[in-house]
Amino acid sequence: MRSYWREGEYMRKCMQKVDLKTFWRFMRLMDDRLPIYLGAILISTIGDTGRRLANSYLIKNIVTAAQNQNADNVLLPVLGNFVVFVLCLLLWRFGIIRYNIEGRTGVGKVEKLVFSKAMRLPMSYYENNHSSDFMSRLIFDTQKASDIYTSRLRRLIAAVLSTLMYLIPMFYFSWELTFCMVGISLLAFVGNSFFAKPMKQAGSHLSDKNKIMIEKLTSILSGMELIKIFPVGTKLTEEYDDANREFFHIQKRTNRLSAGLESLNQMLDLIGALAFLGIGIWFVSLGRVSLGALTALYSLYGTFRYAFLEIGQYLPQMMNCIANAEKIFELIDMAEEPERWEMEAEAGGDCNSNAAEGDEKTMLSIRNVSFSYDNGGNRDNGRKVLEQFSMEVRRGSYVAVVGESGCGKSTLAKLLLGFYPVEKGCMSICGKKYHDLTLKEIREQIAYVPQEPYLYEVSIAENIAYGRCGASHEEVIAAAKAANAHEFIMNLPKGYDTVLGERGNTLSGGERQRIAIARAIIRNTPVMILDEATSALDNESESLVQDAIKRLRQDRTILMIAHRPGTIAAADEVVRVGV
Repeated sequence: MRSYWREGEYMRKCMQKVDLKTFWRFMRLMDDRLPIYLGAILISTIGDTGRRLANSYLIKNIVTAAQNQNADNVLLPVLGNFVVFVLCLLLWRFGIIRYNIEGRTGVGKVEKLVFSKAMRLPMSYYENNHSSDFMSRLIFDTQKASDIYTSRLRRLIAAVLSTLMYLIPMFYFSWELTFCMVGISLLAFVGNSFFAKPMKQAGSHLSDKNKIMIEKLTSILSGMELIKIFPVGTKLTEEYDDANREFFHIQKRTNRLSAGLESLNQMLDLIGALAFLGIGIWFVSLGRVSLGALTALYSLYGTFRYAFLEIGQYLPQMMNCIANAEKIFELIDMAEEPERWEMEAEAGGDCNSNAAEGDEKTMLSIRNVSFSYDNGGNRDNGRKVLEQFSMEVRRGSYVAVVGESGCGKSTLAKLLLGFYPVEKGCMSICGKKYHDLTLKEIREQIAYVPQEPYLYEVSIAENIAYGRCGASHEEVIAAAKAANAHEFIMNLPKGYDTVLGERGNTLSGGERQRIAIARAIIRNTPVMILDEATSALDNESESLVQDAIKRLRQDRTILMIAHRPGTIAAADEVVRVGV
């Protein structure tokens, strides 16, 4: 008795481990479709259970008639049971179809939610986390957690409801025999509950190792040139093999747990069947139950026992899915990029004074700005990158921003783009203070060309048109001409319809840079920021890019982060950054 109590206490603790809050939150992601989804599960379960009950009563009537050697009154009950069986079969089929539709719709909502969340995360998330973190949550965790919608919940609910529905006629046929069999099934359920906690832990560990494995794999694929040239390939391959081996061992342990759970259920299924037959024959010999009732009870007990064992089987699997849902909510609960950054002004009221906006000839104004990544990005251990930095940029000017490596030149560009909030000080653009503008309004004023521009695996025309939605083909060509890209594009086999390789690797560095500049030009903004756009180019490519920049100076204010003498010499003004 004491041992059984300990087992019951353990089962209770396992149930407490089920994060009902996480489960219910995951279910509420279905919104107004949740009642339909749950209703479909209920209908399909009632239909499936009803047809089995009708079948058991059909067996009872036939066996009783055969035992009494009287078939006069058996036709009508048999026909009635048959009609009920058909109706329940149709009900079950309707419920299953509706359930599958709603379940897949729920999966789509989860995938969309995770993906849309990624679009709203601040830049600090992507700079501080490997892309594998997001990919693991989007693919692995979303797929595993979505099993709640597509299989696990229905099977668990169906098992619970079916068990309760089967008990009613079973107690009617023989309450004594039913009590004995329920006791045996409870012991089987307790045995299954021991698998709940290990299954949840295995699910969480699989998610973590899958993320590491994706990280190693993407690192290999992204640096394939280095792998072929340097001996780093062997090291990265070994690291991937180690991660893969760890994932394999955890997956193997999970499979062993699943196999152990399945084997336990098979053994308990056999024991239950033998126990039922032994006790049932004994009860018949004592006259406590008729042969017809025992036959019907046996047909019901088989499905009852199976459904009861499924509760213990699917509960650990649900725990596994909930562990993945927790991973998804960790991502969803991350702080999003706000509509606007709240900027703290330095003592003296920079952001509260009209002087902060500058005069009509000022395009960009930066006053006493300080920034460290512990404020916005949790990088470099809080090292102060900018401190009391100020600059004024006139409309239509070409300003070169220079300084030592790591002094904050690229950080300045990120602050201007609104990727991070400043710690102190004030900034304005087009005469408007940053803290009065939304991030969307700020970014609509700026076109950005990074040092290593990203080109998508689509046509050149599409890559350029991504700068502004709705851009016409004529505007694409005009932007390419302004960026000195039209000539080399027309020399390609399909011209503007040429589809680029991954990250634009089928083009040279100068060609990629000019397409990126064309994409920035078509955006048609008053400010353009180029982050060392010529640093990796040869002299000819640099000259072409510089010619493109000269054409833009008439209509735009250009901020060029630079270190090459030729680029700096072409600027109207040079601003040095450094703490």
